[in-house]
Amino acid sequence: MRRNCLRKLLYISFFIFGLTVSRVHIANAENEGISIIIDGKAADLSKKPVTINNVNYVPLRGVLEQMGVSIRWDQSSSTIRASKGAQLMEYTLGNSYARINNKETVISATPRIIDGAIMVPLRFVGEAFGAAVTWNSKDKKILISSDEILLTSISPETTGSSASNLMNNSFVVKQGNWIYGLENEQSGYPSGGNGGYLYKVNENGGAIIALISSQARMLNVQDDWIYYIGMGGVYKIRTNGNEATRLTDSPYSTQLYLMNNWLFYNTEDGIYRLQTDRPGAMAIRVVDNSNVDEFTVSQGWVYYKEFRENEQAGMLGRIQINGMDPMDYGRLDYEGLTVQGEYIYFNYAEEDMMKIGRMPIKGGKLHHIAEAEGYNISNNALYYARGSLLYRSNLDGSDSELLANLEFWSMPLKFIVSNDSVFYEKSVFDESGKFASAVYSVDLTAKTGASLFGKVLPKEQQSTDYINPYNGSYEVIQYAQRVLQQTLLPAMTPREEIKALHDYVVKNTAYDYDNFLKDTVPEMSRTVYGTLLEHKAVCQGYALTMNLLLELAGIESYYVTGVANGGAHAWNVIVLDGVYYHLDATWDDPVPDSPGNVRYDYFMISDEKMALDHNFDKEEITDLIEARRSMLKEKTRIDKVKINFK
Repeated sequence: MRRNCLRKLLYISFFIFGLTVSRVHIANAENEGISIIIDGKAADLSKKPVTINNVNYVPLRGVLEQMGVSIRWDQSSSTIRASKGAQLMEYTLGNSYARINNKETVISATPRIIDGAIMVPLRFVGEAFGAAVTWNSKDKKILISSDEILLTSISPETTGSSASNLMNNSFVVKQGNWIYGLENEQSGYPSGGNGGYLYKVNENGGAIIALISSQARMLNVQDDWIYYIGMGGVYKIRTNGNEATRLTDSPYSTQLYLMNNWLFYNTEDGIYRLQTDRPGAMAIRVVDNSNVDEFTVSQGWVYYKEFRENEQAGMLGRIQINGMDPMDYGRLDYEGLTVQGEYIYFNYAEEDMMKIGRMPIKGGKLHHIAEAEGYNISNNALYYARGSLLYRSNLDGSDSELLANLEFWSMPLKFIVSNDSVFYEKSVFDESGKFASAVYSVDLTAKTGASLFGKVLPKEQQSTDYINPYNGSYEVIQYAQRVLQQTLLPAMTPREEIKALHDYVVKNTAYDYDNFLKDTVPEMSRTVYGTLLEHKAVCQGYALTMNLLLELAGIESYYVTGVANGGAHAWNVIVLDGVYYHLDATWDDPVPDSPGNVRYDYFMISDEKMALDHNFDKEEITDLIEARRSMLKEKTRIDKVKINFK
């Protein structure tokens, strides 16, 4: 009774508002014996479907409701509003277009009034909500595969590239022996998501092949197709560079996931999915949110986070791939979102340090895993970077293993892991300030690396552990090495080498006494440069210079500080034959300067003797030695995994 009343009300309203909607008597329609089968079951309809000019019409209510679509009728504007999850359709009777998610879409066959009832073109309306509609003219059956049925073809995890590599902007992807990657000629970081030109190369050697001359990003490869985000939307192209085809009109897309025959991508008004192997399939909105920053897909769920706005972190949420059952985790300031098993993984900052954490997908507390600047998950293991060092651990952070030492090049925040290979981007500024970058490939098994597409960048200048450039610059190191060549003889014992270097510093340096008395000691007098090249220093310069020379000679030496003569003072502790000794070259140099004269009052003396006029903490010295030895062991461990770049 209620449905009949609504039908009469709609029928009357058409005349009240003077709408130009086609009115057809059912006797003029090709309507004999048409039936609708939804997911293998006959639909129960109050009014039979009809066919007019090869277009199948069904009553507004009935079929769509059985597909889970909610329908509302606005009598004042003669507008039909239908929704399922985040997918919205709006149609005003008399128009030649419908609005799907607030975008106008032309309808080739518009709804009609047939025998006083609103009848809608089933194919258009059904596909607007993800269904596949086919017409069996022989049996006069309309066959509908609902969105729920079609979604069963979505893979549990990504197929074109791993979700973690996609989180890292998927600027490289492998298929068989072929490597597909992005690289820029001048500016922009493909690893940072800016895109690049698409190339391919065989890992066994051969020519580098350019595939497209426009910018691409977020690579996925499946069968013989490459899927990527290009200018104005999502594209696919054959792996040989042919048949470039635009799949979506989405100029603001930044992320792309391939799940068997489905694409998931974001745009200015949320997250969409699109079936790739069904011609004419419409994009279905899964998340209606214009603030989506990142998202990932796993086990039938879409996980997403919002932009940070007004100093406040955005929301983290998830929703089923059919747009149902949303869950809000709250406002969380995380980034680098990916899902593995029962956990969501993130990068986050705490106490000015980047860290990796994870949280159960059902919600709960964040658990700290590791301190790292970037991460990736591959083969059920966690990879993460600390400067130029790459580590691998269990997913909970246990059993961490050092894999690679990239030496002069720090690992960027984004890097790709594929089996036993890592791909990352190096970038430098040349002397003129011009930017250059290149993608490098590292074989973790062979401990070798090379430019992926042949562009070789100059090495960064090696950094040093010294206090400032005047202590460890290239010029200073070169001068110090010449001192060793001129001072040390092959037959010398370690103690004789220490004495020779001590004598060189004392004889060739004048204590900056005048500036010391005036409290105007320049910074240069506190450096190795000032000591070796300017031949003038105070205690800091003497001690740093002795430390550098002794270390270059392979002698274990430490720069230590304490109090002497009522003020702060610096000198050296030297370990020889397992015993440490004090050496104070400053106090062995007569003041005022007496060229050629050397004292040995503070040359290789014990704690007891040094303590007569120097105050120092014995425990600090012991800790310093232990820390240094631990560091040397670590350096040996790091050197074992050093990558040999070709």
